[in-house]
Amino acid sequence: MQRWLLIGGAALLLFFGIGLPTAYHLYKQSRPHPVWLPIPLDPEAPFGQTDTIIRALTEKLAKHENLLRIGRDLDLKNKWGMDSDDEVADEIGSRLYVKRGEMDAPMGKIPAIHVGLRGTNRDREISYALLDALLPDVWKALGVDPPKKP
Repeated sequence: MQRWLLIGGAALLLFFGIGLPTAYHLYKQSRPHPVWLPIPLDPEAPFGQTDTIIRALTEKLAKHENLLRIGRDLDLKNKWGMDSDDEVADEIGSRLYVKRGEMDAPMGKIPAIHVGLRGTNRDREISYALLDALLPDVWKALGVDPPKKP
């Protein structure tokens, strides 16, 4: 009987010492971590104009050729362990979103368009790299010069 108590105690110690922290770490790594860039809009702009901008921006950013180029530039096929560049482009397309939102400004909250990517904590660096690779296309699609870096 004492042997079974010792074995059970050792199993519990291993479970609580190794199993739970490992499971919690995996849970934290799998939590959502979206990244986005807010692009300010004119507060007096008509509501329908914003929807038109969002639709046009989504169409231009989600082009398959554009997503293929970005996937190849960042070597996501190897990082994600996928078989083809088309799968990578489809995955980027499923993560990409353009939606209406708000952003903080010195005068308060103003309307904005959020261009972003859905991802997890595990893929945080890849999400930031993808967003940086998408930025030139965002500025080109909007017909705006990119902001100058300090």
